[in-house]
Amino acid sequence: SCFVTGYLCQRKCLKKADIAFVVDSSSSIWYLNFVRQRRFLYDILSPFDISPTKTQVAAVSYSNFIRPEFQFNTYKDKTSVLGATQNITQTNGDATRTYKALEYMNDQIFTSQNGARNDAIKIAIVTTDGETNPGSYDRYSKEEGKKMTLLQAQRAKDNGVYVFAVGVGKDVNDQELLGIASGPESVIKVNTYEELRENELQNKLIDWTCEAGEKTTLPPVPPNVQCEKKKADIIFAIDQSSSIGDDKQFRIELDFVNSLIKELDVASDQTRIGAVVFSTNSERRLELRDGINRETVIDTIQKFEYGTGDTYIGKAFADMREGFLPAKGGRPGLVPQIAVLITDGEATDQNTKAKPEADKLRNSGVEIFAIGVKGANRKQLERYASRPSNVFFVDDLNALNTISGAVLTELCE
Repeated sequence: SCFVTGYLCQRKCLKKADIAFVVDSSSSIWYLNFVRQRRFLYDILSPFDISPTKTQVAAVSYSNFIRPEFQFNTYKDKTSVLGATQNITQTNGDATRTYKALEYMNDQIFTSQNGARNDAIKIAIVTTDGETNPGSYDRYSKEEGKKMTLLQAQRAKDNGVYVFAVGVGKDVNDQELLGIASGPESVIKVNTYEELRENELQNKLIDWTCEAGEKTTLPPVPPNVQCEKKKADIIFAIDQSSSIGDDKQFRIELDFVNSLIKELDVASDQTRIGAVVFSTNSERRLELRDGINRETVIDTIQKFEYGTGDTYIGKAFADMREGFLPAKGGRPGLVPQIAVLITDGEATDQNTKAKPEADKLRNSGVEIFAIGVKGANRKQLERYASRPSNVFFVDDLNALNTISGAVLTELCE
């Protein structure tokens, strides 16, 4: 026998494991059952040796929106991790956007910046009491949402993550569980949340975790996400309205934009960068014809001054549309043209200009990304964006850095 990340296992010793929990927190789960679900996580982790050199744990909960709970590098000891599992919040959302939770797991949890290790076994445990239901939050039908869930699950498996699917109750979709899991043996289905406390079930899952480690092939060390080979015209529209707060908060926006630009190959014959700053009025402060040197672009954006006013997103879209023209340094028809909107509020001109201008921008061949900070209207952002995967949302400006990898992944496609 041997000691496997804290558990006595009679097969093979595994030195490291990164385990991510993806936890259903939708309103269909009775509160006491949600408490039982949290206790299930506690019980599963109890046998493991949790530390930065052995087993690490991360968690995200999901319903109508995604709530990051903690990352692999958030807690360093077992007591803290076990306590964190009991503080997972039930959001009681009216949708079950499983695909968004799995997307977050792929783009954020299993990344080196959040503590994932390339030499560790990667395991995900997904819990649900139903099936994927986009609700009114995405443009997907229910069937399209299910397909997106399976696509994100397959993406995880392709990246070396061994996935367990835990379904509770009569409303779970057997085919979806099978599609999420790494195989039929990785599906756990029970009728009630009380059954999750049974020792036989918990021991089986721990045993399977050991076995998953034996079967999982570690992927090669991935390179940093960069767009070194992609040519594009990219214009950022940066919100400077009064709701941003102050210059310090505005700087967080600028730092986020510059963190993206640092990963781009900025040159006259490669990626050109432009920038618009907007509130009551909109101003192009950097034309594409001038955004052809990375260091100069970053320095220029860092010197932008903060202003105040309302949130006239339509004016920003109109300014970007003009900025993509050849006279301003744009290359329509020659390279992809991409508009990236960052805002923390609802459009003041939503009905009169924002949506029509977004339509004009898309119809001119520009792909629109929309990044919302708490206070922004998610449905408005989804109407602007070229596709659902181009919409990102964070709870505050300080959380923008947590989505930089995901945004770059989409920009680089």
